[in-house]
Amino acid sequence: MAVGDGASRGIGAATAKRLAQHGAAVAVNYFQSETAAGEVVAAIREVGGTAVAVRADVRDASQCATMADEVKRTLGPVDVLVLNASISFPVVPFLKYPWRSSRRS
Repeated sequence: MAVGDGASRGIGAATAKRLAQHGAAVAVNYFQSETAAGEVVAAIREVGGTAVAVRADVRDASQCATMADEVKRTLGPVDVLVLNASISFPVVPFLKYPWRSSRRS
């Protein structure tokens, strides 16, 4: 089971589709692009894959926690996390991410 943040467009969408081609159930995270996320999910399902769209602002730790709970409940435990939503993230292990540096005002 894979979660791709920012997976509704571009490289994120292509990555989500590729993971699904290789048998992963995929959670397509989006923040503002609900229609685009739905199109990625539809494309994955169209070829027999499993996918859901999940809205969350990945700059907000509580929204990430809610997304993780929803994904686990819907698709099972997360095996793969693809961080794609922004190139402005510092390169650190996910659990050590300094959430305060990216919170929305």
